Amino acid sequence: MAHLLEEYAKSLGVKISSPVVKDHFFPLNFDKYITISKDDGIESKSYPYYDLVVDLLKPFFDRANIKIVQLGGNSRIKGSDAALNLTFKQKSFIISNSLVHVGGDGVLSHLASSKQIPTVNLFGNTFPSNNRPIFSKPSLNKNLTPPWNSKQKPSFSNIDPQKQIKKIKAEDIAQSVLDFLDIEKEEINFRTKYVGDSFPQNAVQVIPTSFNPLKLDPNQLLVVRADYGFDENAFLSYCSRYKVAICVDQLIQPQALSNIAANTKSLFIIINKDWDDIPDNYFKILKNLNIELVFLVKEEEDLPYIRNKYFDIPTQLYYTRTEAPCEVSEESRFLSSFRLIEGNKEYLSAAHWKKGLDRNNKVLDTPDYWKELEHFYIYESD
Repeated sequence: MAHLLEEYAKSLGVKISSPVVKDHFFPLNFDKYITISKDDGIESKSYPYYDLVVDLLKPFFDRANIKIVQLGGNSRIKGSDAALNLTFKQKSFIISNSLVHVGGDGVLSHLASSKQIPTVNLFGNTFPSNNRPIFSKPSLNKNLTPPWNSKQKPSFSNIDPQKQIKKIKAEDIAQSVLDFLDIEKEEINFRTKYVGDSFPQNAVQVIPTSFNPLKLDPNQLLVVRADYGFDENAFLSYCSRYKVAICVDQLIQPQALSNIAANTKSLFIIINKDWDDIPDNYFKILKNLNIELVFLVKEEEDLPYIRNKYFDIPTQLYYTRTEAPCEVSEESRFLSSFRLIEGNKEYLSAAHWKKGLDRNNKVLDTPDYWKELEHFYIYESD
């Protein structure tokens, strides 16, 4: 497919030439650095695993005294040495002194190319042939794409329902950066095995057996797992201090709900076909308190019965997966965007909580572990 710039030039009747940008100085207190453009404005170009890329690069960069400068973005990349929101001309100055520029395809990758800066370009919604940097030699550009094929192609849109850019592996980006640098290095010892759909979106759950103050992001919803354990005082403390969704395996009395309604967004009730009938008045109370009700069913064969009996209540399977999506070994480890907290201990999955393995990142090949797969980034490292 033709390059966009070539099409524009043909339509306008002009020749393609390297852009000229008058840089505006911006001070940094270090000389050796790479730049990462965090493009959060266009969903299909927004890469969500830069934290991991930086984590893989840091051991090499620390030895070589190389820093990481983030340009743009709604949130800071963990491990970056500077996060800057600058004018275009200031960005141009910063990029002109960068060792390597990393980011989604777009204006900054073309700018880096025009300054003969090596670029690692991520393509999520278009082919490299459409928008690759063209102002420098091909040897100065590394273009990374998802594993597209005849059935799976770019969305060519700002929105990509399949979020294909997430399929570019963090280790491939990190290795591409290292390949451009003249420093002491070796191959990246990291292999992505599987990435869950919800990673890296934070999910925090707490078991209310005792109260322990939590540090949460301002908009973070806390899921209170009263089905795993319950102490009334701890339960009320969490529900009165944080915005919560509550998961239970028995009904909460209406008076208790009214006391915590202001902070309660949702109530998830784990139910089966053997339950006694729930009074109609209970549903009216929840509606008046503006609490969303959802039924969770563990057994798939119970699902039609519950949906038919309570047809106006959203009902879904408690978990849908109990088997491994990939081969795992003794070397398999995982990152988790999920935290399960009980007291002062923190677990990366409910399966680890059941085994008493706090802060343990070893993959557990059990049905309980795979139920929460959507939150995991599974990898291997020798």
